[in-house]
Amino acid sequence: MAGARLSILPDLPASEAVWREATAHCGASAFQTYEWLSAWFDTIGTAERARAYIVHVAARDDTTLLLIPLAIHARAYGLSLEFLGGDLTDYNLPLVNPAHAIGPTDIQRLWAEILARLPRVDLVRLTRMPLSLDHVQNPLAALAGAAQETKAYGAHLPADFEAFAAARSEVFFRKNKQYRRRLEKEGQVRIAFPEEGPERLAIIRFLIDQKSRWQQAAGVANTFARADTRAFYERMTQTTLREGSVSTAGLWVGDDLVAGLWGVIFRGRYAFLITSYRTDWSKLSVGRLLIESVIQMCIGRGDLKIFDLTVGEEGYKASWADHTLPLYRYQAARSLRGHAVMAFWHLRARVKDWPGLRRSVRAVTALAHRLRNRS
Repeated sequence: MAGARLSILPDLPASEAVWREATAHCGASAFQTYEWLSAWFDTIGTAERARAYIVHVAARDDTTLLLIPLAIHARAYGLSLEFLGGDLTDYNLPLVNPAHAIGPTDIQRLWAEILARLPRVDLVRLTRMPLSLDHVQNPLAALAGAAQETKAYGAHLPADFEAFAAARSEVFFRKNKQYRRRLEKEGQVRIAFPEEGPERLAIIRFLIDQKSRWQQAAGVANTFARADTRAFYERMTQTTLREGSVSTAGLWVGDDLVAGLWGVIFRGRYAFLITSYRTDWSKLSVGRLLIESVIQMCIGRGDLKIFDLTVGEEGYKASWADHTLPLYRYQAARSLRGHAVMAFWHLRARVKDWPGLRRSVRAVTALAHRLRNRS
């Protein structure tokens, strides 16, 4: 890091040129593209009044070493420094120049300097950080005190689907063939991956509607209730990425769309992000059949190496995945208020270790959500 220059760009438009130049030679996921994060900031970030701070670290010759997209949020518990992108960003990491390794000592010093230059906050909350992605190390996951918080699932894509299926449960894929034959008796089955036109928006709107129905029925918070969240997904569905693309998939029986899937393709990786189906077709496993068709499409392309099931502990992922990706969290208090919040969170985590009390809290929370949804 000797001779490196640190600057903090105050908004996304001011950083676009540097950001796009950095993307050309830095390691990143689809969630660090300018398209993804500018769409998030213009919709959800604006609604939440987040303030963007784009940290740029350059070498003497102006080559980007790191670009860290950050934001300060005014949360109920205080001012929080987080990655730009909020809960919709499954992997958080800087854009990292793979030719310039940054060790633990360097990143500790650099991070201290970044905090000194940013406005004061109560807490730092960096979540969902992989240690590395596609063989590029994430230096922020090496900050002292970072700990694993969750994991993501993924599947390597072989040369053909037969090899993919052979590496997994024979019974699982035999049942898929049975479901497909039964489904074809219900009407003409069509599976499509529209790259343009009205069907793309129809699929994301179907997914938002089905997910909202499922969450309300389950008594959990409706993550699609906010107009800005819906606007983000509709905008991304119509956005062209400089590298990769947003992928939509739908399964129709006759004229009825009964299952949908939405993901992002970027640098040899298909990131599987939203899937849902009509519950009146659940007995025929239409969602499962659509996932299988999407994997077949990915293999058929020939340029994709990973089918990334991303963050989440949903049980169905184990049927498709062959590896996991640990994700780390770094949290630190920066004020007395921050220390009090951290102490409360620690106590709450201890309470969750008591099974009986945890079940009671979940039951009360679910009841509260149901009553709120009815009202």
